[in-house]
Amino acid sequence: MARIWRKPGVLMTAYLVLFVAVQAWATTRSPISASLQHVADMGSIPIAAFLAWRVSRGGWFSRGLIIVFTVSLMQQLLWGADLKSGGLVSLGLLGISLAQIALLVSTPVYERTRKGSADRPASLPRLWPTPRWWMAAVALAGGLLITLMFLGSEDFQSVPCALPPSASPGQCVTLAQGFPVHFLAARPSGSEAYPVIYKRAAAEDLAIWTVLSFAASYLLWLPSRRPAEATSARVAAPV
Repeated sequence: MARIWRKPGVLMTAYLVLFVAVQAWATTRSPISASLQHVADMGSIPIAAFLAWRVSRGGWFSRGLIIVFTVSLMQQLLWGADLKSGGLVSLGLLGISLAQIALLVSTPVYERTRKGSADRPASLPRLWPTPRWWMAAVALAGGLLITLMFLGSEDFQSVPCALPPSASPGQCVTLAQGFPVHFLAARPSGSEAYPVIYKRAAAEDLAIWTVLSFAASYLLWLPSRRPAEATSARVAAPV
């Protein structure tokens, strides 16, 4: 079973299944938000199938196109209105996009798109090199720092007004901070305003930026790891 998942064709088939899931999930939402509509319009399943087939046959350019497309899709999700309001659909789509990136940078797919891959002996490499221990600390620190930095991202948001118990509940417009999910706002009460921190939204922001920081640090570290693995594979290959 483990040997099957080390085949580039199987990995790219898994990528295509995730691509179809993203398209179906984005288009079946009712009502569909502008950001999810853009996600649905960006992709074409036949084109994705062709590019995935090209990657499985060793197409490095097609692999690069898919990676650029997936990163662009993630950017659209981050800046979309659905995620700003804490939408779980956009969080799920963001997670699927990260899984697609993981498949594209896996060792079998990477080696398949290198020159001379057909002449190299078959091997059973790890799907992904094991990340270093310091990446978790860097990701957590980066996630916290980015979350605090985006307190400068402000937008108007409707929140419950702080009114006397005898008054009927109402909504007030206030300035909310945080990105992509607004988690800090001021609740108006007469001539004053009281700060309100939405813990769930803050946790979502911290989780999003921590995961993205880990993914970025891993992708930056990955090229330095690949030459060493290629050298050890050549040394281990029979003459």
